[in-house]
Amino acid sequence: MQVNMRISLREKISYGLGDVACNIVWGATMAFLTFYYTNVVGIAAAAAGTIMLISRVFDGISDVIMGRLIDNTKTKFGKARPWILWMAGPFALAAFLLFAVPRDWSDTAKVVYAFLTYNLMSTVVYTAINLPYGVMNAMMTDNLMDRTQLNIFRMLGSILMGVAANMLVIPMVRFFGGNETEPRGWTLTFLMLGIIAGCLFLLCFFGTKERIILEKKSNKKVSFKTSVPPLFKNKFWVICLITGVTGQMGASMIGINPYFAQYILGDVEIAGLMAMITLLPMLAGLAIASPIINNIGKRNAIMYGAIFSIVGFIIQAINPYNFLFIMVGGIIRGLCTAPAAACGFAMFADVIDYHEWQTGKRTEGMVYSAASFGQKVGAGLGAAALGWILAIGSFNSELITQPSSAINSILFLYIWFPLLMQVINIIFLTQYTLDKIYPQIIKEVYERRDNQTGGV
Repeated sequence: MQVNMRISLREKISYGLGDVACNIVWGATMAFLTFYYTNVVGIAAAAAGTIMLISRVFDGISDVIMGRLIDNTKTKFGKARPWILWMAGPFALAAFLLFAVPRDWSDTAKVVYAFLTYNLMSTVVYTAINLPYGVMNAMMTDNLMDRTQLNIFRMLGSILMGVAANMLVIPMVRFFGGNETEPRGWTLTFLMLGIIAGCLFLLCFFGTKERIILEKKSNKKVSFKTSVPPLFKNKFWVICLITGVTGQMGASMIGINPYFAQYILGDVEIAGLMAMITLLPMLAGLAIASPIINNIGKRNAIMYGAIFSIVGFIIQAINPYNFLFIMVGGIIRGLCTAPAAACGFAMFADVIDYHEWQTGKRTEGMVYSAASFGQKVGAGLGAAALGWILAIGSFNSELITQPSSAINSILFLYIWFPLLMQVINIIFLTQYTLDKIYPQIIKEVYERRDNQTGGV
């Protein structure tokens, strides 16, 4: 059995295009969907938050189903990779529908439409393309450094497109619609972004290859009963699941940027600049992350980054009305978040190997479903918290000047909520010790595979 399979720079770039595709839509959605619901089509903040929270129930189910589908998929393209091809078109369509809420409908009809289209995108389409995309990391190579670099390339693509989308969305909306409250501008903007994303997913599909294919002759289906319960006995899977949820809850607070820009700093267009001063330093951190991670390990890199990021939050809290403090704090927050961006998904690839060592079965889809589940549940809970806390603070999109309670809610969501999520992550990461035992684990996994295949 081939060990430490290396892959080319071209293939790493092709893999990274998958997250470019995903985040040209999903990153912009995270940043602007709540604002679109409340300030453009008139859905109440509490209703918007409730839509996203209730949808997490369906999302959890869809992740488990998708994990099983991947494990039971057998095509000439592999198990995970074909889903990128199949779902590229539906992803573009779902992006368009998500931002096409008819403003002249009744409040109830708008909420129902928003619920259905949000679930079409998040529960169905996003799950069916993003979960297989993540699984591909563990199936393209078994080399630890290449796995980390694959994750760095995907995050580089994600952040580059996150910066571009956050900077361009409002200008594009104004170009197509005249101003940021015109629904037509949002619909046409996300139609264009969806088409671009679909094309980039195709480039990702044609530029990559699955290499780790086990049990080729087996037609035995992976059952829910035999694949899900063992996951909860996997300590590292549980830790990655929890930190994935809390990490994404903190990251989803990028959705407060338009509110912070408009009601704290006085100009909604600054929202794109706010995202840029966080994402660009993260990009710089990713560029130098690989040797640091290789030296101190994934867990330590993420944990130390989280600890130092607290300095950035404190600087912003000193004077949140001064853009200089926001900028300096944002740079520190972004730079210190780079290790988590570089390692988060790569850790799940290691957990897949550990799960195989622990159970004797390799179920990439089911194990990796935690990554997608954690990401989407965290995003949903974060978006729900955003909507609810704004509602608790008596936010009213029809008011030019918000009450002090709404201002305090915006400040809490921008600074203190993501800070709390970082503290929770630090606590759980202290229990993640897989980095120390991984070399012995993977050695035994390869020996077991060789024994089963006769060294082929």
